[in-house]
Amino acid sequence: MSDTITLEQLAENIKARLDGISDDVTERISDAKLNELIRTNLTSVLSDPEVVRKIRFAQDEPAGQLVGTKYARWGLSVSDVEWLYDLQTSLRGLPRRGGGVHGGPSEELTRTFEAISDARFVPMDQVREMDRKAIDDVFPRIPFSAFHGADRKLVKAGKYELTEAYANAIRAMDTAESGFGQQLIGAQYVHDLWEAPRRLGRVAPLINTFEMTDPTAYLPVEASLPELLFVAESTLNNSSNYPTVKTGSNRVQVDAKKFVIHQMWSGEMEEDSIIPFVPFLRMQAANSLAHYLDSLVLNGDNTNAATGNINLDDADPADTKHYLAYDGIRHAALVDNTANAQDVGGTAYTYDHFLNIKAKMLDYTNLMDWGHPVNPEDLVYVCDPESSDKISALDEVLTVDKYGPGATVLNGELARIAGRHPLISSIAVPKTEADGKVSNTGANNTLGQTVVFNRRGAVLGWRRRVMVETERLPATDQTRIVYSLRNGFGRFTPTGAASGIEWAAVLYNASLAP
Repeated sequence: MSDTITLEQLAENIKARLDGISDDVTERISDAKLNELIRTNLTSVLSDPEVVRKIRFAQDEPAGQLVGTKYARWGLSVSDVEWLYDLQTSLRGLPRRGGGVHGGPSEELTRTFEAISDARFVPMDQVREMDRKAIDDVFPRIPFSAFHGADRKLVKAGKYELTEAYANAIRAMDTAESGFGQQLIGAQYVHDLWEAPRRLGRVAPLINTFEMTDPTAYLPVEASLPELLFVAESTLNNSSNYPTVKTGSNRVQVDAKKFVIHQMWSGEMEEDSIIPFVPFLRMQAANSLAHYLDSLVLNGDNTNAATGNINLDDADPADTKHYLAYDGIRHAALVDNTANAQDVGGTAYTYDHFLNIKAKMLDYTNLMDWGHPVNPEDLVYVCDPESSDKISALDEVLTVDKYGPGATVLNGELARIAGRHPLISSIAVPKTEADGKVSNTGANNTLGQTVVFNRRGAVLGWRRRVMVETERLPATDQTRIVYSLRNGFGRFTPTGAASGIEWAAVLYNASLAP
């Protein structure tokens, strides 16, 4: 018999084999077969704790503890629950809307808080003891040059605890406005609130910070470079001493100021009533802190009079305005050292404006070139949003979309300008009148302004952690939520006077017309 096979036979053979495979696959992936496989294996899979942990939205262990609670159903995070627990604890014993008093956190909130948070309430006496230990630990690390007068002799002898600076730090701690009772230590929501300016702020995060051990801190500042001398080689055993050169130095005073954020809540403070609003209230506090810290360092002016404040030139600002705490960056050029303020003349910005302003930031006497730093990111241009749109349209400006992959972009950064320096848009920079100051009449504030500063020229000092307190106002049927903190702002000047500041400059009176 012949082994020859026709094409028709080959095709039929292949089709028969494929039909067999199709029937087998269909049987193995049928709904009935898949259900059987799942039922057989699901129990063993779910018995693995690691698998269960990952199934729960791939959250970390503390957040996973929220699953199944009413707080998870409302979308609350660990920080939200901590904030709610701290708030409800602070309400304990206060009058309740409609009569009676608040009993504090519910049992469910307490259990959830204890399951997800590492924070704990600590008596204020213990908090002060922790602060005292922190002061004891930090004082030996303070530079010798930061002490003055009799304190220097004591420090040289290793007797930090006898210095006046140490006594002031302890005295300030003991008389702090932290009240009595207990304080929540280690709460993530407080950490998140501190981090808000770094995540959301545009100017304050660029400035170096330090922890203040005293309500008033003094930071040593280089005033002039020690001169490099050319001398002859000593060949005799009785050669004369080489000439000596003094190293100029000065100090900057940083005073801690107290700030508060008030949130007025007209609704019910009962736990179930306020739960839906917790993320909103917490985010509002974070946004407020980020914006006003930017405004503080930019717009600070402690002139409290009917005229003259750069933020309210023709009226007397309210005594509680945040910018009255200390003088800031704009003040350095518009008031302290007016040679560093450049009037654009009511015309539109040109690229030359941003190049030429850097020449004003030179200190030839002390050999400091603030306007041309080695690191281009140390020099920052910050302007109001409308100015940023005008500047970004200039042909010479390198906008963010042209940076290329891997480039570092700062919060609010729109472009690089005048030597690859960041250009940042911030609503904290106001539009002004022709003199670069803000009028009480809003319609007069039509002109743009750009603040230029070297971020190595200033420092932010933090004195106290954020504290949260509540106060019931029966007369208005409202509850006030108060966040309080203390910080200070230092501006470096080699002369010791604000008029010696060269690291800041301002372009003002710029037309924003179409």
